[in-house]
Amino acid sequence: MKTCNLLKELRAFCITKQEGSMSKASEVLFASQPTISLQIKTLEEQLKVKLFERHGPKLTITTEGEILYSIVQPLVMGIDHIEDTFKAQYGDLSSGHLTITAEESTILYTLPKVIQEFVKQYPAIRLKVDNVSGDDGYKMLMSDNADLCI
Repeated sequence: MKTCNLLKELRAFCITKQEGSMSKASEVLFASQPTISLQIKTLEEQLKVKLFERHGPKLTITTEGEILYSIVQPLVMGIDHIEDTFKAQYGDLSSGHLTITAEESTILYTLPKVIQEFVKQYPAIRLKVDNVSGDDGYKMLMSDNADLCI
């Protein structure tokens, strides 16, 4: 599966599901409707499943779409709200450290841009990313050895 634009495609999918139409999703994401449509089509081709049944402008999510949504929605929302979550837990962002756990593919393909932006905005925060698999990230989070598990 190509992962270059995967986060954008997953975000477009989640927002389309939440809004009920690609047109409304395009407004939320400040993108054109054809862009949203293409992102979802690309995701469907990569996964080899149909995520929405299309009835003119009306969309109905498929069973496969519901399953994918239940998996990726928490991840997309977590990434989209990483700054708010961090601020809520640590308040002052002028110093400190943040430990993130994630699987290798997430570290390689999803986090670089997020981390780059974070480091620009909060240069005094020491950032540590641990490569974990399975439940290890969750266990680290629950034992206070990590601040965020993706």
